[in-house]
Amino acid sequence: MDNIVITALFSFVSTLVGYFVGSRKSNAETDRIVLENMKGVIEVYTQTIEDLKEEVSELKREIKEYKSCINKMEDELKQFKKQINQSV
Repeated sequence: MDNIVITALFSFVSTLVGYFVGSRKSNAETDRIVLENMKGVIEVYTQTIEDLKEEVSELKREIKEYKSCINKMEDELKQFKKQINQSV
């Protein structure tokens, strides 16, 4: 009878130890997968940010060009108005 109790107790303890060790391993594997996924997401966002920075720089250059054109047109308009006023 003692052998049965010892065997049952040993089996129970072995099961508990196996569960906890397996659980820790499973959690570690899950954490590794989550970290790999996060790394991929970060890479995508980093590339998106870089692309957006380039686009913003390009748009700033275009705005500067448009402002220059507008200033030139304003100057031409002033000259034209001045000419009209002088001829009247």
